[in-house]
Amino acid sequence: MKRLGFTLIEVLVALAIIAISVGAAMRATSAAFASSGDIKDRMMARWIGRNELARLQTTQSLPATGKLTGEGTQGNVGFSWDAVVETTPNPNFRRVEIVVRRQEGTHSLVTVPGFVVGNR
Repeated sequence: MKRLGFTLIEVLVALAIIAISVGAAMRATSAAFASSGDIKDRMMARWIGRNELARLQTTQSLPATGKLTGEGTQGNVGFSWDAVVETTPNPNFRRVEIVVRRQEGTHSLVTVPGFVVGNR
């Protein structure tokens, strides 16, 4: 006698395989969305840090050594930054390291290092 169709066990196994595949795809998709949000935050934070470094580089005088703080907005997102200004062996240069984080956050998103030249 020839049978047509599938047994109940075969259908249940196929459904289990499909369910596991869909679950894995959903997890991968949610991880990708979370990752893209983090990448966006880091990109905007880097812009904030580079803008502040450019502002320091275009002023007419060298910044004082020590710590500077400030805030900025990029893409309707608020960021806070801390800049540490240090001396270098050359008195006409200052080393600047700017750490940027979200305003409500405590961990740093990016660190932007650079130099500021004086006596231009």
